[in-house]
Amino acid sequence: MTDTNTTLRELVLDHDDDLRDLLQVLLRQANLRQMWLMFIDEHGRLGDPLMPMNDYPDDPHEEVEVDDLGLVDQAHLLMHRSGLLREATGNASVVLVWERVGPSTLDEDDRAWASAMADAASSLAVPLRAQFLLHNRGVRQLHPDDYL
Repeated sequence: MTDTNTTLRELVLDHDDDLRDLLQVLLRQANLRQMWLMFIDEHGRLGDPLMPMNDYPDDPHEEVEVDDLGLVDQAHLLMHRSGLLREATGNASVVLVWERVGPSTLDEDDRAWASAMADAASSLAVPLRAQFLLHNRGVRQLHPDDYL
């Protein structure tokens, strides 16, 4: 990420540290509770669109009835829709950024959402590249041992 002749959209994000650094530049620090849905294209670059969603439910396990899927939990629904959007936009993988005001230490909500979305991605075969927490002081990558 040190090449000043390359735009942010042209950067190849081969390593999760590169992705974290890019997110730090783009998002800086948390302002409110929201989830950012991002994509990585087939070349390993940041794809379109970048979508903030500030009204995601409190509980990833809350069940909801939807016409096309029946009764599913919120995490399943959100990951299903993320997978459809990934396919429709021609991207290779999904990146989730959980933004919330507070320290970099994970709380129960952070763990619940990260775990539920990882499970949903696995069960739906949606390629989830990585999950991050955007907090008061920057960006932290979430690893499975953080939330399992």
